[in-house]
Amino acid sequence: MKKGLRLWALLSIIFISTLLITNTILYGVILYQDAKTVQKREEKLLLSVGKQLALEPAIKQTLLKNTFSDKTESYTVNVAKIHQMDFIVLMNMDGIRLTHPDESKIGGHFEGGDEVEALHGKSHVSISEGTLGRSLRGFVPVYENGKQIGVVALGIKLDSLTELIENSRQQYTIALLISIGTGLLVASIVAYYLKKQLLNLEPKEISRLLTERNAMLDETKDVVVVIDTEDTIKLANIAATEMYHLLSGNNDSLTGKKIDQLLVDRGQVDFNRSVQQLYRQNGQDYLFSVAPIIVHKKEVGSILFLRNATESLFVTDQLANTTAYASALQSQSHESMNKLHVIYGLVDLENYEELKIYLNDILQPEKEFSHRLSVLVRNPLIAGFFIGEREKFAERKTQLLIDISPEIPKTATQEQTTNLINVYRYIHHALLQRPLPAEILMDIEYHNEQLKTRYQIQLQEHEIANLEAVFAENYFLQLVEDCQGKFQLTTTQETITISLETKYLVE
Repeated sequence: MKKGLRLWALLSIIFISTLLITNTILYGVILYQDAKTVQKREEKLLLSVGKQLALEPAIKQTLLKNTFSDKTESYTVNVAKIHQMDFIVLMNMDGIRLTHPDESKIGGHFEGGDEVEALHGKSHVSISEGTLGRSLRGFVPVYENGKQIGVVALGIKLDSLTELIENSRQQYTIALLISIGTGLLVASIVAYYLKKQLLNLEPKEISRLLTERNAMLDETKDVVVVIDTEDTIKLANIAATEMYHLLSGNNDSLTGKKIDQLLVDRGQVDFNRSVQQLYRQNGQDYLFSVAPIIVHKKEVGSILFLRNATESLFVTDQLANTTAYASALQSQSHESMNKLHVIYGLVDLENYEELKIYLNDILQPEKEFSHRLSVLVRNPLIAGFFIGEREKFAERKTQLLIDISPEIPKTATQEQTTNLINVYRYIHHALLQRPLPAEILMDIEYHNEQLKTRYQIQLQEHEIANLEAVFAENYFLQLVEDCQGKFQLTTTQETITISLETKYLVE
């Protein structure tokens, strides 16, 4: 892949180009306005000095005499130097010069043609060509006793005016250079800061990472949600959006909504624990996990994962229980053949007393749990589950004594079987986390599509209190509700009785 400009260089070019363009435009506007200001100032100066000269007695006397005066000439030259003007000329009502910086021009007619308006009594400013070149000129009429006797013409050559403007521009140029230098420094610092904020990634790298992230989130079957510190959803993958649509019944976006819109009962989980937690919603079991998002050592939000655990947990448990059930059936078949051989041998030997003792022995129900279970429980999944659970308790040196009466028929639906096993599994898991006695009694009775289960356990007092808290959790209460059941916990000293009554529809 061809490498383009690095991000730092690109940002620097953008900032510097923007700075240069704006400063250039601003500089041009300022210079234009400054030129206009200088010209306006000079025009005002010309008229102000001209009005002042029109009031001077010496000026009026010269115009009344209509003759050249050395004193008046010297005076006008000095005034022109003081105010940095190029000329001050007095002319009579015929436009004849009575003073001029170039004495050879005295007595000649004023040139330019713009003096006519002043000879008619109107002060004005104009730009015209004269003996000294193109200049900015101001004209002020002179009056004596209410009668116009002449005109004072004052001027500054355009070359001199341009020089004044250039001198004024120098200050702006220095300020422009300083601002550009400061702007370049600030632009470089800002570009470097933004580069660091983007974790030193280049634009192409950011684009690729964003595409890869979106692909991973969208292809992930688990629900993935990113929230900020206010519990507002900032990002949600397709699985999360579909879950929200099914939950809410509408098709609007999940982004921008509170997490409560997705996790209806968020009290089941703790957002501050970075461990997997069980969460149940709408009859589905989920494994919930949360991880903080840290940016520059500051927590800006969290990412939530919600994985459907109902199917995986059930399939795993079903596989283990089915294996145990198949092993029990295989053992039953093998032992049955052995017993038939023993019975045949005792009959062949006509040892009927020994045969009677042997038959009584093998028919004792306590020793034939696996064989009886296949007969008493017609649902293979539930039978296999009981066999597997009995082995789990046996590993803890505890005998799970299961008494079933009468036989349990098959359930009407697979969902009912799953819900029932989920309740049993939760109860057994809670018991296996604690010190257990040598025996636990489990009585199961089926009657009129109701399955009544009762546990009797000897536990220490503090363990009983902990167990009560476990069975009060929302997750377990939801499991019981899915079975359309009732749960009751009764304690007497160190004995705890767990009673569970569930709906059990049969085929």
